[in-house]
This record gives sequence, structure tokens and C-alpha cells, in this order.
Amino acid sequence: MVRWWDICVRNLPPTLLLFLFWIVITASFSFVNVILGLVCSCLTVVIVRLVFHIRLPEDITPLFLVRLPVFIVIFAWEVLKANLILALIVIKPRLQIDPVIVEFKTELRGDFMRTILAGAITLTPGTLTVDAQDDDFSVHCLAISHRKELFKRRCERLVAWLFKQKVRESIDTKELAT
Repeated sequence: MVRWWDICVRNLPPTLLLFLFWIVITASFSFVNVILGLVCSCLTVVIVRLVFHIRLPEDITPLFLVRLPVFIVIFAWEVLKANLILALIVIKPRLQIDPVIVEFKTELRGDFMRTILAGAITLTPGTLTVDAQDDDFSVHCLAISHRKELFKRRCERLVAWLFKQKVRESIDTKELAT
């Protein structure tokens, strides 16, 4: 017989994530709502695991879930800054637009972390992840300012922090003309 409680505990991160989503959607902290949310979250994880044999990446831990809201706020701030820089480029066309593809190697381990990095780079205005093969990334940067921000590795360090991994401060790059 399947031990439902063991399955829920082993899948605590997705259960907590679903429960958080439940609380946000229902906007109620009543006892009945909290219990119902926990039960529904746990059952959803159990059903998905048993029926579809889907498991979340092992990188998603309770620490990841604690750090995720901080990551979202910091990343939203970075996207806002990039939007303002891009708006200045559009408003004042005499600013330097120098499109270039930058290639670099990431130190992030695992496909899930690299996917998060590629998505974060693409979501930042003025940059686009063109290719990501293993550790090698190709990123299109619209302007010099975007390239400088990419060289600072701020986005990669933020993703590394989210997953509790260390990366170097600087980046080795090779630029290709577009």
C-alpha cells in the first residue's frame, strides 16, 4: 500500500508551492480554508506523481521556495532598470546601439538552473538567449550597456544564489559580430 504521508513529505516543495498558490487565490486564512488547501495541495501532488510519473527537479528544495520570492523581487528590479535603459535608447536614438552576440560559459550546474538563467536573460529587455548548449550560452545584446550588465554576471549570480551555488564575479567572453 502507498503511504500517502511519505509521498507528501518527499514532495514537500511542490506541495508548499501549491498551498501558497491556494492561499493567494482564496485570500483567506480561515482554519477550514487552510486545512482544505493543504489537503488539496497534497492530493494534487500525489495524483500527479502517481498518474503521470512527473517529478520536480531535485534542485527545488524548501530553501529554494524560501528564496524564490526574494529572487522574483530582485529580478523584477533588474528588469525595470533594463526597461528604463531601453526606453532611453528608443526615445534618444543617438544613444549607441551596438548589437552583438556574446558567448560565455556558465558555471551553473544542471539543466534546470541553466534553463532558469536562459529565461531570465531573455526576459531582461535588450538581451535574448540565442543558444544554450551545456555550459555555452550565446546571448544577443542590443547595446553596450546590456553587454556590460551581462559581463557583470548579475543575473547568473542571482540564479546561483537561488539554488545556493557559488559563481565567479567576472565573465570570460568572446564577441561575435552580428
